[in-house]
Amino acid sequence: MGVSAETFEGDGATVEEATLAACRAAGLERDGVMVEVVSEGGAAIPGERISGATARVRVQAIPPEGVKGKRNLEVLLQLMDIEAEVHVRRVRPSTAALDHEPEAAPLLLDIEGADLGILIGWRGESLRALQTVVNLMLGESGLTPGSPRLIVDVARYRQRREQTVAQMALRMAAGVVRSGRPVTLEPMQPYERRAVHLALADDPSVSTESTGADAERRVTIRPAGEARL
Repeated sequence: MGVSAETFEGDGATVEEATLAACRAAGLERDGVMVEVVSEGGAAIPGERISGATARVRVQAIPPEGVKGKRNLEVLLQLMDIEAEVHVRRVRPSTAALDHEPEAAPLLLDIEGADLGILIGWRGESLRALQTVVNLMLGESGLTPGSPRLIVDVARYRQRREQTVAQMALRMAAGVVRSGRPVTLEPMQPYERRAVHLALADDPSVSTESTGADAERRVTIRPAGEARL
């Protein structure tokens, strides 16, 4: 069923079946779409087919930037002799509008495979370098200004790291409220700082701000209403 001119939904017994159904509705190949899982369904009762077991997905064609980024990343992985698959999806808008670093709905390149730790490196430094290379290659293709930035992730490392940082931010904020004193966290990568801001965005007892530049940019958590020097 077409949801809009660019978005299509599909149902199936599994997520993959639903994806293929949505691709047929869109007239697109499986490797040419971004997939959003609406419902993973559930395990059907043996011998029966129940509506609760139906999976549903929503697909969109991968934008030109994503197609080029995916192709470039696959070439890099081949040159590194790493067997892996690359999937493209959009980053939710809520994670793209924080930390005073606006960006237009970035595209996420998910790398999936076995033994991919070499791509992550210590505290994600190798992953960050790989992302920089992919974006530099994209910039050389002559795309128009305002094209979405590409974010690279490996085996959901960024997602797990964001969850860890968010939990840490909540603990630190509780300490700030108890002590009444601000706390400045260690330098973080942009997506980690966004995770802190997002985790504390709805907490009226504290406020957050980013200070510093480049690799030394970090987040300060302050008691609500505290004057900034």
